[in-house]
Amino acid sequence: MMEPYRRPGIDDRPDLDKALSAEDKAAVARLAADPRRLAPEETVEQPTAQAARLAADGTATVAAAAQVDAAVPDYSSSFLDMRDPLVAADGERPDERARTRLKWAFGIGAFLIAAPWATLNLVAIPNQIALGAGIDVTRADPSMLTRAAELPWTLCVIIGVGAVWSLLFTPLVAALSDRTRVTFGRRTPWLAAGGLLSALLTLALGATTATVPMLLLWTLLQFSYAMLVVPLASAVSERVPDKFRDTIERWNAIGVIAGQAAGGVVGGLAIGFGPFNPFLCAAVMFALAGLATVLVWPREPSSVEQPRMPFSWDEVLRAAWFTLPGGAEAKAFRCLYWSRMFMAAGVTMTAAYLWYIVRFAVYGDDPAFTSAPMTLPAGVLIALLALASFAGVALAGYAAGAITDKLAEGFGAWWRGSRAAVVSACVLYAVGLLAGLAIVVIGGERSLMVFSFIAGFASGMVDALVQPMIVDALPDAREAGRYLRMVATAKPCGTVIGVVGGACVVAVAPAGFSSAYMALFPAAIVCVLIAALFVRKRD
Repeated sequence: MMEPYRRPGIDDRPDLDKALSAEDKAAVARLAADPRRLAPEETVEQPTAQAARLAADGTATVAAAAQVDAAVPDYSSSFLDMRDPLVAADGERPDERARTRLKWAFGIGAFLIAAPWATLNLVAIPNQIALGAGIDVTRADPSMLTRAAELPWTLCVIIGVGAVWSLLFTPLVAALSDRTRVTFGRRTPWLAAGGLLSALLTLALGATTATVPMLLLWTLLQFSYAMLVVPLASAVSERVPDKFRDTIERWNAIGVIAGQAAGGVVGGLAIGFGPFNPFLCAAVMFALAGLATVLVWPREPSSVEQPRMPFSWDEVLRAAWFTLPGGAEAKAFRCLYWSRMFMAAGVTMTAAYLWYIVRFAVYGDDPAFTSAPMTLPAGVLIALLALASFAGVALAGYAAGAITDKLAEGFGAWWRGSRAAVVSACVLYAVGLLAGLAIVVIGGERSLMVFSFIAGFASGMVDALVQPMIVDALPDAREAGRYLRMVATAKPCGTVIGVVGGACVVAVAPAGFSSAYMALFPAAIVCVLIAALFVRKRD
């Protein structure tokens, strides 16, 4: 019996409802014309924006700079449908000149944002607290150490409270900037205003030594700092086409790494010429950060026609306060979160109190043979430590991929997935802390650069190697933005643990005040080993 004639392309067409997967249907739906103007996606839900924020916070910087294979799943990417990957999410198609300007804008912006923040945290704020306690940090006076018992607790309160407030201010600024409808675009006004406001608050911080005003100003500075970091991270997903996003993110990460080192150098050298100078230098860099970014990149499209989105405090609070996902399928994600949190705590224990370690433990009892202030050698050592740490981080970024490939060749394919590389990097960081403790006890302050180099290299390796594991451990790739936002909170939580634990360690240490800071090294080693314990191989 003859079969009926089947018209090609008509009778043999597949049933698209059955042939297409859910992902295919979603991709086709994104191409459909909609006469209504849809509200843009919330920044706190965008995976690319959260990945850029991680790099800006220094918790995924080396991974981005080294271009380690840690691609964040993004189901709104143009590579998953028929949209042009050369067109950005804001509808613009940047040409080669515009892409170059974007590259330099993100690099310069990240550099000028990270540098003053490092200056304040490493040198300026700890030194201002010491001045508020009545300690003349310019003289080698052993009697001053008896009045310095409150320093760790004051620094603990200021840094810890600021870290807690940053958890709320980040989603708040993201929500407010998403709803900004002005001719200059959504992000440009926040960047320019955030830089100027940060500069004014920094100058005010340098003009007071009282604890309560410093705490208030530092809290406000957390908000103005978020006005810089959040819009810059959001602009990566909005203004950079998918085709060139990896390159722009790498420049952004390189800017963060270089800025952190430059901040330590500027703060260390400026403190030797007066306690207000680090604040002045930081204020200038803050003021330039927002202005330079918006002047270098192409003008942002107007957001006046953007659909209105109602503001909701519930959404902001849900983004700020959350619970980690439960269940056995999310166990790997929870362990990596706790590992990153304790690693941040270990780094904070020495970084937050580094000025006190150098000034009191290294130079505290040295007699002054010249009229030069004691802050001058201490500041120079801080600058050298920042450069040594930068060298270690840069080496980790350059060699992370090659090192893991060589180790995988030598030990077999199991090495890359066994997490042994991350555990080894954590152990190396602990070795660097032991070297730092030995150098402080024995003497030879310039040798502390060995500690900084090893610590920078080891932390950079952890940074580069953990990021792909976190991406692989996401409980639901469709909600990558929400889970990456959780990962970003590991740093402020670890900062709180680090400063509180460091203050407790210094308080209970049996040695004199200057020697008590040596106890921070073994305490930091404990935190790093706990981080290694959480990241160990699990069946």
